[in-house]
Amino acid sequence: MLLYSLLFLLLGFFGLFVGAKFVIISLENIADRLNISHIMVGLTILSIGTSLPEIAVSIMGGFDKLLGIDPNIDGIVIGNKIGSFLTQITLIIGILAVSKPIFVSKWELRREGPMLFISVLIFLFFSLDGILSQFEALLMIIIYFIYLSLVIWSERHLAKTKLEASYLEKQRLDPVSFESVESPRNESSTLRDIGILLIGLIILVIAAEATLLSAHDISREFHIPKNVIGIVIVGFGTSLPELVADLTAIRRGSIGIAVGDILGSNICDILLASGSGAIIVNFNVPMIILVFDIPVLFLALSLALYLLWSEKTLKRWEGILLIGFYSVYVILKLTMFQI
Repeated sequence: MLLYSLLFLLLGFFGLFVGAKFVIISLENIADRLNISHIMVGLTILSIGTSLPEIAVSIMGGFDKLLGIDPNIDGIVIGNKIGSFLTQITLIIGILAVSKPIFVSKWELRREGPMLFISVLIFLFFSLDGILSQFEALLMIIIYFIYLSLVIWSERHLAKTKLEASYLEKQRLDPVSFESVESPRNESSTLRDIGILLIGLIILVIAAEATLLSAHDISREFHIPKNVIGIVIVGFGTSLPELVADLTAIRRGSIGIAVGDILGSNICDILLASGSGAIIVNFNVPMIILVFDIPVLFLALSLALYLLWSEKTLKRWEGILLIGFYSVYVILKLTMFQI
């Protein structure tokens, strides 16, 4: 039974990756055909697309709770968002830095850095009563799209002033491999793209449900609290697409895009992904997440942004430091701060 649960969990992670890839590429092809600007595509399809696994887990978790399939799914769903955020801001960025020292422009840090803190503060404020309500979820989604609108406005302003013209006017990037591609893609048909989009969405739904149910089984078999499973296992698994895509981006020299994707995707995870599930049904937020995991998340975020800001380049030893931070956190979580 346990072997089957582990197998379905791995298949779920793989399905989330494949489904997200299909959805992103089909939407990008459709956007090409509709002559939607590169800025709009990059900041919407790319940033939201890499968070599709977390969004799918939230939505399916909401329906599972609403329909009574798993009334106590809250810990896995909420833990997934915190775990994914923390995994990306420490482990994933650390691995990227170890593979190659990375640089992020300060204008991007000035914009995304404060919003990362604000997004976590919003989540914490709404969760202080132990419940993330449907109304609060709606506010989180609205706040995210207001932020996204401001980002699009700032990018267009930069394009007009030509401060970053070489960055903004480059060829479209494949959202998974980050390889330059021709735009538009004339060889693709709208009907085919819609078909791929639907297939991708179906795969996402099935994979998210497989991930949630197998995570539930593992929690029950090992008597591990669901928030731990959500943070450590599901949070890590839904972060794997970012790791694969960003390592590919670094190998192709698109270092700024790799780290920028992580920063933007975390804001999407904590606001849009969390809100997408909680708008279906209220989620209970485990108290241990409020008193331990979120304070650790603030500490991790402060450390990562300080290292990125201090010398403009994240060195290999700093990447090792972030990986060490994540390792210590996981050990503490598994041994002392489960409930």
